[in-house]
This record gives sequence, structure tokens and C-alpha cells, in this order.
Amino acid sequence: MDQFNPIQFLNRSSLYLALLVAWVAMLGSLYFSEVAGYLPCELCWYQRILMYPLAAILAVGLLRQDGNLPYFVLPLSIIGQGFSTYHYLLEKTTIFGAPTVCRSGIPCTTAWINWFGFITIPFLAMIGFFLITILVLIALTAGEPDELADRPTPWWRVSGVIAVVIVAFAILAYINTRPQPTLALTEVPGGAQAVASPVAAFAQTTDPAQGAQIFKESCAACHGQDARGLPNLGNTLVESELINTGSDADILALIRQGIDLNDPRNTTGLVMPPSGGRPDLSDAQILSVVNWIRAQ
Repeated sequence: MDQFNPIQFLNRSSLYLALLVAWVAMLGSLYFSEVAGYLPCELCWYQRILMYPLAAILAVGLLRQDGNLPYFVLPLSIIGQGFSTYHYLLEKTTIFGAPTVCRSGIPCTTAWINWFGFITIPFLAMIGFFLITILVLIALTAGEPDELADRPTPWWRVSGVIAVVIVAFAILAYINTRPQPTLALTEVPGGAQAVASPVAAFAQTTDPAQGAQIFKESCAACHGQDARGLPNLGNTLVESELINTGSDADILALIRQGIDLNDPRNTTGLVMPPSGGRPDLSDAQILSVVNWIRAQ
């Protein structure tokens, strides 16, 4: 039996690993936007435009055993690396100045996730493009394009990689697609509807520390780290009459509904997406943010 050689394995499998990375990145971005509800900004769309074709180009190139495959992949992965690096620096530093809003209405500095304090969606994209670039360069260095034509048709390897990734993300999406807690409506005299007691219960159990963290990750890009607003972006929330005098039910309803461009309450000319772009948040978590703002 031949001894396993990791270097040889990497050389011969690098393009399949690049295919795996491309499909994980593509389905991961779809999971964030279509399942978790994180709205993509303009820079996110540019990165999608560069990443999504790689998932198809790598698959078709491997199936056709195209020796020029790396040369089709590298331009897209290198340009994508540039976009994602710029996006991450824009999100995490002030090198490029104050936050600005994208034409899509979602600031490119919005950090929908912030795992371990540094892993954001642009960071994941940056790692994806980087890995694809390195793996394709390994294939070129190992002479992989010249050897593709001498191998049997690798349809089962390509389809196997794609099938495993799709099944894994389908399971993840199913597990995480849960109806969010909503406020119960009860009938009151006169036929009107009122929000039942869960709002009061939420208000009593909200966590200020959690509210501060959610605000920092999801609201600060428009409304400022101190909730006092940013020029040409979001209004101050600390001085908001609705926040300070409105009922929890009214505030929660407004946040869940969002504010579109034609809403008479819109004074910024920018869209506030439903649930602030975070439909994954529960009512209690949103009210945690509201109570944190009130305490400022």
C-alpha cells in the first residue's frame, strides 16, 4: 500500500478543494441573506457577482477536464479578494473615513455578525477568495492543468462535493428556520386590538448588556455607537420622542415594520429595513436594545 503523501494529495486535490470553498461561500451568503435575513449591502453584491460564477466555473471546468481552468478562476478570485479586503477594512477601521450609506440603503459598515470580535461576513468572503486563489496557484505550480486530461471523467467527485455541501446547508437552513416569537394580540372592548402581557414580560426580562451588543452590531453603523445619530445616515435615538415616551408595543411594531422611503416618518431619505435587517431577533432582544437606548 502506498504511503499517504499530504503534499501530493493537496497538489492533486487543490482544484476540488477550491470547488468546495466556492460552494460553501456561495451557499453561506445565501444562508445569511435568505435564512438569517441579513440584508446584503452594495459591496456584498459585488462580492457575490465574483464568487457565484466561481462555483459554476470550477464545477464545469473540472467536469470538462479543462486545462485552462485556473486561468479562468484567478482573475475573479483576485478581484474578489480586493473587494472583500476593502469591505472588511471599511467595516473595522476608519482608514476610508466616516461610514456612508450604500445605494441599497444598507451601510457597508453594518456588521451583521461579529464572531469572536473580528469574524464578519466580509472577513469570511475574504478568506474564501484567498483560499480559492491559493489552491488554484497550488494547482498551477503542481502542473495540475496539464494532468487533468489524463484522468478519468471526475463527474462523481464534482457532483459529490456539490451534493454534500448542498445537503449540509439544507439541514442547517431547516434547523435555523424557526418562527420568531411574536406578540399575542387580544381583543379589547370596542373591537380594538391590544398587545397582550408578553410585552410587559419582555420588558422585565430584557438584558441591557445584550441590548448594547446587538445595537453595536446591527444599529450603530447608522445611528452611531452612542445612539445619537450620524450625519446623513440615521437620526438620534436617544432623543427620539417615540423611544422615550412610546409604549414598548408601538416601538416594537415600528421596528418590525421598518420605514421605507415613502413613509411620512422618514426624515433621512434612507430605508430602515424591517426588524432593522435582523428578522432573526426575538421581541425580547429588540426590546433589550430599546431599553439600552433609554438608559443612555
